[in-house]
Amino acid sequence: MIKNTITQFIDDCNNCGKCVKTCPFLQRYGKPAEILQRDDETVFECTNCNACTLVCPTKLSPSDALFAKKTEIINTGRYSSKIQSVLDIVRAFVNRGHKFPFKHYSNCEVVFWPGCGLAGVSPQIVKTVTKCLSKSLNKPVGIVLDCCFDPCYQMGDVKTVDTTLKDINETLNQNGIKTVITGCANCTKVLGMFLKDIVVVHFLEVLQPEDFDGLKSDVFTIHHPCPSFRFEKPQTVLKEMFKDSESNELPQCCGFGGELHHINLDLSLRFADIAINKTSGADKKILTYCMGCKQRFIKQGTRAYHILEHLKDAEKVDQPPSTFGKYLNRFILATTERINLKKLAVFFILIALILAVLHLRSQGYISVEGFMDFIKGYPVLAPLLFIMLYAIGPSLFLPSLAMTLGAGFIWGPLWGSVFSITGATIGATVPFLLSRYIIGDWVLQRFSKERQETLKEKVRRHGWKAVAFARLVPIFPFPVLNYLFGLTPISIFHYVWATFVFMLPACIAYTAFGSSMGELILKGNITGLIIGIVIASVALLIPFALKKFVKKVQDDK
Repeated sequence: MIKNTITQFIDDCNNCGKCVKTCPFLQRYGKPAEILQRDDETVFECTNCNACTLVCPTKLSPSDALFAKKTEIINTGRYSSKIQSVLDIVRAFVNRGHKFPFKHYSNCEVVFWPGCGLAGVSPQIVKTVTKCLSKSLNKPVGIVLDCCFDPCYQMGDVKTVDTTLKDINETLNQNGIKTVITGCANCTKVLGMFLKDIVVVHFLEVLQPEDFDGLKSDVFTIHHPCPSFRFEKPQTVLKEMFKDSESNELPQCCGFGGELHHINLDLSLRFADIAINKTSGADKKILTYCMGCKQRFIKQGTRAYHILEHLKDAEKVDQPPSTFGKYLNRFILATTERINLKKLAVFFILIALILAVLHLRSQGYISVEGFMDFIKGYPVLAPLLFIMLYAIGPSLFLPSLAMTLGAGFIWGPLWGSVFSITGATIGATVPFLLSRYIIGDWVLQRFSKERQETLKEKVRRHGWKAVAFARLVPIFPFPVLNYLFGLTPISIFHYVWATFVFMLPACIAYTAFGSSMGELILKGNITGLIIGIVIASVALLIPFALKKFVKKVQDDK
């Protein structure tokens, strides 16, 4: 197939030379058919900009033929140590971006994929864009940090790209992601070519003109990055925003395309100079929507800006950070996205409270015995306060395991289980009612449609058994389930009693374990510890006893 593309082009090309006028690469090495007939590595200095194809009077695609030659050489392994060295650099770069700690996927139906360049230059812009996209779409927008492997694609290493994009496709599906909004034209190109059943759009197709601040068309000339000529919607949007501005009517590579800066730096800089001279007058600044183009123009001493720097509240980046700085930015962005800051704050508050209690206890101000005496002094009020606190937690997405263990520690396995299951049932019912009668629209926007439809379908097929299954084997976190069940047709009666009955085994197990720890810590009773562990183990085995029932509901998609 690749060979046919090359041979067919050589046979059909009339060598008119019109494409040569558009391209510094062709001006240096000759007409496309001549380059292909040499059967050497010259093709790797082609930047894949596609300008030659757009001007071909016979509607041929020199760009596709030159790219096919790259792919053929890579596939056969017939390349020099120089090309091998560049491949090693490129593969190392993309693989780093495809792994921890730089990789992150949000669990969200719509995500912003900023690309390596934008994430490396400004995490602040990435977060600003995400907020603007969410506002424009009126729904949550998550962030995906990964590499699209375009540098490998530019080198003709299509097999590597195909293999990796299948993995990315699977990860997107696993996270319920249906739409990817890209912050990079190259990402738009590659993801659009290789992803299946995922909608891929460029950010300019989603953001509104009013999202941008202080843009005047007479100040800038527009540089459209090369990939944007393959899908013209972003260009159309920008031309509408800047009706009076000059722009490149054909692809004009900045010199980064095809990884040319690694192969022939002199020719790469030649591309950059031509692009600057064609798009920038003496009193103008270049506005583009490719972070790579912006960085190249700045390095050449030209004032250049990325349009996302002109979003309201976005920072301006006068000079791109160093290579280390870019990786540091990507690491910080991925880390902050992975960590739930609210939960982290709760964690540190709990740690601080524990340390404070330990300190006060060491000074003799408080004691476990004193605390237990206090609880015994309020036999009605203390359990009521506990149940109230337990009931509030699930609505705020707070974990309740610590409360359950604490109930066993304080009141023992019997009353600890009674108080815990009461609080847990009320805590599951409150968000159910909120979702059904008050904040249903918010819940619809907050959680993916796939999750909602999965649960609705199980309820339609199995009724209360779907609730029982979800409590025994949670398909989503409990706090999420509580809200989602409010959107299903399950009756409140069936929901409450199924929740109570089928959360009870786990509640007994954790309460018994908490009680056993209390026996050990307060009384030094190892027998009590063993009994508690046995009770917990038996309770946790109940779902296995219901394996047939669980499997029936689980397998019924």
